[in-house]
Amino acid sequence: MQALDRQLQVRDIRIVSEEFAVANEGLRLFGVMAVSVPTTDGFGFVIGIRTANGRSFATQLAAGARVFVCDNLAFSGELIAMNRKHTAHFDLNADLSRAVDKYQQHLLTFGRKFEGLKNMPLERPIAAELILEAVSQDIVPARAFPAVLEAYKAHRGSLNAWDLHNMMTASFKQLSPAALFQSTARLGQLFELTA
Repeated sequence: MQALDRQLQVRDIRIVSEEFAVANEGLRLFGVMAVSVPTTDGFGFVIGIRTANGRSFATQLAAGARVFVCDNLAFSGELIAMNRKHTAHFDLNADLSRAVDKYQQHLLTFGRKFEGLKNMPLERPIAAELILEAVSQDIVPARAFPAVLEAYKAHRGSLNAWDLHNMMTASFKQLSPAALFQSTARLGQLFELTA
């Protein structure tokens, strides 16, 4: 993890929080790191990582506003696969450097899409249609709908797509981690945020 920390620091990407778990007698590492990136002010991003010292799979990073990493090998986000497993010719620093460069490109893409949502005004009837679409597609589960509706009614002033997206993601906090990830990923598709 020190090698990844160095690669992030060189690019002025700061780790805000991190959570890690090990499995398979310490041979597999899974983690999620929330990061702060100066070129994407106002947006929170996450790096998911999984790696295996036992050579069972290649080291991978996942980029996104939310990623899912589980010890059952479920891994979701914009995947950035490293070139090799931990073999004799594995150059961790070089591969991490390339992966973090790719991660930065993903962040720029996400940042532009988020800015696009901020600059997309929504008339109230269109916003209401998007909410109903999200509920009808079960992106916003029925139990989360009251929180979205309350936030929608309480919102004062002009409304944009970013505001509506945040209202929906805020309602997901009551969901289990797996349901939260699934709803967030599907909401990203609805708002055309996939990279």
